[in-house]
Amino acid sequence: MVRLKRIMSAFLSRHKRAVLIWAVIIASGGMVFKGLMQRPQIREYRAEIASLEKKIVEEQERQAEIDDLKTKVNTDEYIERIASEKLGLVKSNAKIFIDISGED
Repeated sequence: MVRLKRIMSAFLSRHKRAVLIWAVIIASGGMVFKGLMQRPQIREYRAEIASLEKKIVEEQERQAEIDDLKTKVNTDEYIERIASEKLGLVKSNAKIFIDISGED
């Protein structure tokens, strides 16, 4: 065991630079390999990000529509229009025109 330590120590002292270069090459190769193996996962994440950004834009548009509708709901014009369209109600002094031509 002692002899093996001496041999290893002598080898490392003589070839220190070569061992260091090989260690750097092996470590760099490992990092490149790991990076190449993660490329499909990175593509998948980018596609997911694009999908989520699209959903965010759609939800922002939807929120703007809701905010716009919220401001209109409490107006008299909106209440009258909904009462007319949905319930078939009319004002007491409203003029009603009936189309008798038979054309749609």
